[in-house]
Amino acid sequence: MTDPLASWWRWPVLVARKIGDGPYGPAHATPVEVLVKITAKRKKVLAPDGSEVISEARVSMAASTELIPPGSLVTLPPEFGGRTAEVLAEQLHHDGAGRTPNFYSVDLT
Repeated sequence: MTDPLASWWRWPVLVARKIGDGPYGPAHATPVEVLVKITAKRKKVLAPDGSEVISEARVSMAASTELIPPGSLVTLPPEFGGRTAEVLAEQLHHDGAGRTPNFYSVDLT
């Protein structure tokens, strides 16, 4: 089945998922490319520890995307500054009634 929102997922980002903590800090998997929609907007989000943090951008993608845990790294395309940002929070958005599309998002530093 084709994703009806495939045309929304236009921007390629590199995602290095956090896989644990090592003796020298966080450990990340090899980066993979994921097509996303980028919303550059500052907002307050809840971090996994319950603290409030400021997110500089939200990256949305297909609901079927493999989970991207907080602490993962996302490198944005040059059109969005090409910076590498840390994932602060992630959320799966499902509308059981089918009125809105399902998607997965991560909020970035």
